[in-house]
Amino acid sequence: MKKINKGILALIVAVAISAIDIFYNGNGYSQLLLALAASFAVFNMPAIPDKLNKLPYSKLILFILNIVLLVFTFKHKVLLVNMLLLSYLIWSAVTPFFQKFKSFLPVTFLMCFVAVYAASFLGFSVPLFIFVFYPVYALGVLTHEKNIIKTPKIWLFAFLNLAGAAVLLVLFMYKALGQSVLSSILFTNITKLGTVTAVYLPFIGLFMAWFAASGNLIFHMLTSGFEKGNTAFDLSDYFKPVFSFISFFVFVTVITFLCEYSIRQEIKATITDMLHPNIMFNILVLCSLYMCLISLFGKGISNVLLSIVAIFLTIANFIKFTYFDEPFYPWDLYMFKNLIGICKDYLNIPIVIAVLVILAGLIFLLVKFRKNVLSYLKPGFNFVIMPFALILFLLNANVLADYRLSVQVGVQRSWYIGKAEILANGMYAQNYYYLTDLEKYLNPKPDDYSEETMQAISDKYPASVDNSVTASTVGGAVKSAEKPNVIAIMSESYWDLTKLNGLSFSKDVAENVHKYQRGMLAPPAIGGGTANTEFEALTGMSLYFMSPGIIAYNAYLRTETPSIASVFKDNGYSTTAIHPNGGWFYNRDKVYNYFGFEKFYDVSSFDMNTQTKGPHISDYALVDKILETLNSSDKPAFIFAVSMENHDPFDNKYSSFDVNVESDQLNSSQKSIINGYAQGLYDADQSLGKLIEELKKSDKPTLLYFFGDHAPRLGTLDDYYSVYDKLGAKQDSELKQGIGELKYYTTPLVTWSNFREMRSFSSIISPSHLSYEILKDAGVDHPNYFNIMPQLEEKYPIMHLKNMGLVDPDDELVKDYRLIQYDLLFGNKYLKSGN
Repeated sequence: MKKINKGILALIVAVAISAIDIFYNGNGYSQLLLALAASFAVFNMPAIPDKLNKLPYSKLILFILNIVLLVFTFKHKVLLVNMLLLSYLIWSAVTPFFQKFKSFLPVTFLMCFVAVYAASFLGFSVPLFIFVFYPVYALGVLTHEKNIIKTPKIWLFAFLNLAGAAVLLVLFMYKALGQSVLSSILFTNITKLGTVTAVYLPFIGLFMAWFAASGNLIFHMLTSGFEKGNTAFDLSDYFKPVFSFISFFVFVTVITFLCEYSIRQEIKATITDMLHPNIMFNILVLCSLYMCLISLFGKGISNVLLSIVAIFLTIANFIKFTYFDEPFYPWDLYMFKNLIGICKDYLNIPIVIAVLVILAGLIFLLVKFRKNVLSYLKPGFNFVIMPFALILFLLNANVLADYRLSVQVGVQRSWYIGKAEILANGMYAQNYYYLTDLEKYLNPKPDDYSEETMQAISDKYPASVDNSVTASTVGGAVKSAEKPNVIAIMSESYWDLTKLNGLSFSKDVAENVHKYQRGMLAPPAIGGGTANTEFEALTGMSLYFMSPGIIAYNAYLRTETPSIASVFKDNGYSTTAIHPNGGWFYNRDKVYNYFGFEKFYDVSSFDMNTQTKGPHISDYALVDKILETLNSSDKPAFIFAVSMENHDPFDNKYSSFDVNVESDQLNSSQKSIINGYAQGLYDADQSLGKLIEELKKSDKPTLLYFFGDHAPRLGTLDDYYSVYDKLGAKQDSELKQGIGELKYYTTPLVTWSNFREMRSFSSIISPSHLSYEILKDAGVDHPNYFNIMPQLEEKYPIMHLKNMGLVDPDDELVKDYRLIQYDLLFGNKYLKSGN
């Protein structure tokens, strides 16, 4: 029987599929079948008898004719036969040169991937057939007229590659067609691809080339008896590069999945989102970074570096979303030492033991296999990968920087960052924005900041005429001319639980709060972030001008910063801060000193054996400490206290209860949380009543302020809004003021005095307004910048990141306020002592 020439067969196949391509318009999958059939012709092109070499300039003439034909048909439909001929002429010219290099075949797949992605962003249409099918041609060249060494391992290797490529190709084809971004995958006439197509097309091209190469190789092995074969081709030489290729994408996919899971915290949702355009783009971002690292340091070091970053981001985001329902920000590194303090309440012995066992195991393996580890981490510079890595990296950077490109895949830089943005943009794209905008987040210098501007602002807001202390008959015969003692208590997680529907209480958990309440605050956080409410109340500054996630104490405060404590100190007061927790938490042991507090009593000033209720120092013990401090001062006193008893978790917190809460709408776990929280509220309220009764006995004029730092987490750590949402809250005041979306943020404000009438606040206000109110009530001299607060309260009683629409950022009043804040936090503090 006459032997069949595969080159002639390839030509026949090429003509046939070209004819089909001309007269048949099918869907993506029929086009896929045509493309795979074309791959047979491509694979066997090296076997086509080359008669053209005998004719001078024949290939050049044929190349020019094909270019003319391509231009002529370009706006209509590029003919497959045209692309086959054009590709063959180019490939046959460049392959003899490239074939000299050892990494020739693996690099063709890399070239296919990067070239297709790069072509997607060109401003004109590019036929990608030449790039996508070159790996198939390259494999055909290597195996032409060679017998393949066939062993069980070779067959298994070939079929596993075919199966893996088939699954991935179908998966990406299905997703790409579902996105309506791909009508043909013959890669002959792709027009105006756009970013959405671009994130799918390189993978489709890569997996198609992989599948076509594997399929043609198996067919070649099955029919190798037709070949004369004077040399042997050992496919096992490609085990390692193929494994590296597979491990590259597996590694990228796994760490992307882990990072995305940490912000979604649902396996199903994460799996579903993995092939969405935004996450596909994030995978490409990580691919480019990974390739750059490999080209610079080698694969071992790159794997370790990316693993550390991915593990860190995964854990950090999981913790932030669990505790604060927001992502990890780069500036959260300032809070790293607080992580231990936050987590210790939730750690248990099995978790600690498991962590220690894992660490011990890792240390043992590192020591035992240290030679292997050092060999694995041997650095190396890869000249071959470097240009592809740079191209991919620069393309991704361009997409991230160009709104017109990034928005197509749902990735964009936002004026507001938080949970919604990182879910939309993906972990790596969003962290790119964090890092590139880091200076803006940490030090937003206004353009018009200067000493002259600040002096003008100081002159613009002189002291008002109602700054004096007004006597009344409230406290009896207290002298109004005497400087009053001032006590401010910020109660941990204090929120009015009676606002929830469907709850019945055995007794009033807020008896004294309801009796003396004069208004409501809208703290800047919920469920956590105590220090930010504290920052606003003590300084008169606002979190409105800061980026979401910022803890001012940790990110900003490194030098002396004016506060009402420093103002009272300048007016001859003793200034004391009390907080029965670790002084290092939120850097309070340093920040209070910067604020002008002369003394700070942390948990070490209390007795953990006799003064606790639940796991923390009780509110009754805190009140005792306040009274002790007040009575020991020979000067008028300013005392700022932050309670600790009512800190979460609330489940199984107390062994006995003074109050019981019932609800037929909650499950047993939620009831346990509510009962624990209600007990803490009751203790805070009763201790407040005790303090007021003691102060009534004093002949010293006294001002008292009591408020909650934020609403609590009522539910499990990963679902602490469930109770709020299930029961619903009474929100008459919030709706009246048009801030219904802040209904879970508002906390009660209690003010009391034994010598004057205290003001009732008709509007819900931000904690920042308390600072001026306290200074005004006390009648002390204060820097002029505080005098901006009455106008701000009248026009913008609430400045909150969750409701930016309440404030006009172009208002001169708001601009002045921002300049004041910049000067005191980041600038030269021109206003620090200006009166």
